[in-house]
Amino acid sequence: MVNLIEVALDTLTKTTKTDIRLHGVENVPAQPVLYVINHFTRMETILMPYVIKKNIKRYPISLAHHSFFSGELGNFMNKVGAVSTTDPNRDKIFINALLTDSYPVIIFPEGQMIKDKKIIEKGKYLVYNAGIRRPPHSGAAQIALRTEFVREKLRKFRAGGDSSSVDRMAAHFGFDSAETNKIISKETYIVPVNITYYPVRAQENILSKLAGRFVKNISTHLQEELEVEGPMVLGKVDIDINFGKPMSAKNYIASNKKLSKLLRDDNPYLDAGEFKKIDSFKKTCVSMMHDYMNAIYGMTAVNHDHLMSYILTKYRNSFSEDDFKNRIFLAIQYLRKIRVTNCHTSLYRKQFYLLNDDYHEKYESFIKESIYSDYIKLDNGIITKNKERFSRKSDFHTIRRDNIIEVLRHEIEPLRDLTRAIDRLMFLPAFFVRWKIKNHFIQLETDLFEQDYQKYFIKAESKPRNIGKPFFLKRFFGRKGVILVHGYMAAPEEIRPLADYLYKNGYNVYGVRLRGHGTAPEDLAIRKWDKWYSSASRAYIIMKNSVKKFSICGFSMGGGIALMQAANKPGKFAGVIAINAPLKLKSVASKFAPIVNLWNKLLSKIHVDKVKMEFVENTPENPEINYVRNPVSGSNELEKLMKQVEDQLKDVKCPALIIQGSDDPVVNPVSGLGIFEKLGTKDKQLLRIYAKHHGILRGEGADKLNAMVLMFLEKVSSGN
Repeated sequence: MVNLIEVALDTLTKTTKTDIRLHGVENVPAQPVLYVINHFTRMETILMPYVIKKNIKRYPISLAHHSFFSGELGNFMNKVGAVSTTDPNRDKIFINALLTDSYPVIIFPEGQMIKDKKIIEKGKYLVYNAGIRRPPHSGAAQIALRTEFVREKLRKFRAGGDSSSVDRMAAHFGFDSAETNKIISKETYIVPVNITYYPVRAQENILSKLAGRFVKNISTHLQEELEVEGPMVLGKVDIDINFGKPMSAKNYIASNKKLSKLLRDDNPYLDAGEFKKIDSFKKTCVSMMHDYMNAIYGMTAVNHDHLMSYILTKYRNSFSEDDFKNRIFLAIQYLRKIRVTNCHTSLYRKQFYLLNDDYHEKYESFIKESIYSDYIKLDNGIITKNKERFSRKSDFHTIRRDNIIEVLRHEIEPLRDLTRAIDRLMFLPAFFVRWKIKNHFIQLETDLFEQDYQKYFIKAESKPRNIGKPFFLKRFFGRKGVILVHGYMAAPEEIRPLADYLYKNGYNVYGVRLRGHGTAPEDLAIRKWDKWYSSASRAYIIMKNSVKKFSICGFSMGGGIALMQAANKPGKFAGVIAINAPLKLKSVASKFAPIVNLWNKLLSKIHVDKVKMEFVENTPENPEINYVRNPVSGSNELEKLMKQVEDQLKDVKCPALIIQGSDDPVVNPVSGLGIFEKLGTKDKQLLRIYAKHHGILRGEGADKLNAMVLMFLEKVSSGN
């Protein structure tokens, strides 16, 4: 039966998107172990024996509620090594397993599924049971301490030559007295384990539908369990299982002088009732129980849903969506600062994606669920909480389906350092939060430039720092702004003349540095186009937290990135401007970039570098700014970017200005018209400037271009 279950679960985990991730398995000692595990779902009674057998190579026996031990289900439970809570030999079975190290033991200390995750009330551990809140059971601590107490007694009797007492204990606990030396060479440990699921979403699934079709009068409880736990088995759910540091039962006995004293007398203490009368034993059990409960819930794998649920519950009744996202971001920063050790892997990744207003799967999923469940309304960027929904009490047995936000908030309440930090965050005024976010990203962009500049600096080739460094021209009390994006192989200095002009005319201006630029060609050679896009996204976050209304303007490749930003952020920009943005390049060599790039990769794989063509010579119009060597890999990424931009032009819905030089020697002049025709917005203009050079931000015609840009910005910034 055990092997059949293992095969079935192996098949299930391979064929579904459920991802079981184990952490801390190395903490499990090669000694008798009692696992204490938090209990949130029905499936854990089968899942955890499978996980332990598969990864630790020991199949455990476990304690299960007596209601499961009737009929065919009872036979199944017996075959998989479950022991009923009402079995009169329950304690002896577990003590025997731990003494002889024949089986590990699993006990769920809460005593039942804790569907509401509410385990702390007024600073104490209390769990729901039969309509009341009670402390968690200390049974696991009792088993572990009694086992180790018996082991120490055996050691004393064996050392004293008292074979009669050894035989009595062997007969009582069901082991062969000949194994005594092996038993006393071991030590009992409790290993706390935490299981965290992400995401938790109740929804109809094939299991709940089948049950509804074939089971008459299905109970509300069972329906809820199928709707909540079905997606965990069949859907895309991450299950983080954290194994904590082992807790030595021997050390707990040694730390209690009165309990240690009992080890020196001649009483074998075979009757469990004797221990119940010993205050020092009861106190040690309670102490151990609190320690392993702290360890279990201290290992909760914090995720986005936890933080969003906590903030949504604690924050005021109405607030902007931008403010909500900002506070989530800062909560994640706090989480890293206080070094919460267990987090979902998504929290270790870059978090600016939460703020850049592109599609964010985890955020959108949470907001969609919150709106669907009537927790909030979202209108014109303002979140309004449904106060009645938040104050409504949910039934314990259906709370996972009816009020998952409360469940998620409860789950991180034991992490007091984290929740206290978030509570403090709730008191910060919105303008101060924006200031913190803005400064964080300004500093980040500066740091990234300095790191890249130092790493890739080439004497006599790299330009001075001021050429490549991003800049922010800020106007106090300015309410309008523009993001400027430079072109391929260039640097922020390329857009400086336009930036100065717009700043003098009342605009806050941020000059982006695209990663790989402003340093050296070797830096550009390793960058993918999405890194350039991300640089512009971070500039967006800076400007969004600086002014209320702003546009984005890009030159050459930067124009393509500006258009893609507008496509991905509908309603966020006042307008978008693309100047000499490429859909097609004039250079014949650029068409061969993908082939040459593939050739270089093949040569790298066979370790032949001499015939690789990684760079081609470039003769820029502005050699004091642009690179004089063009990485082939960079040209290949530019081709990919142009294709991506072309595919997304239909999604640009904000006002757009396309400016194209008439005789551009780099970008095929047909690009301007091609972009214009494919734009999704009806509010669009195409302006042509007579120019025989590509870099029309400088030199002849630049003043005319600046005036065109300003006129457009004034129009869209005023809303006319």
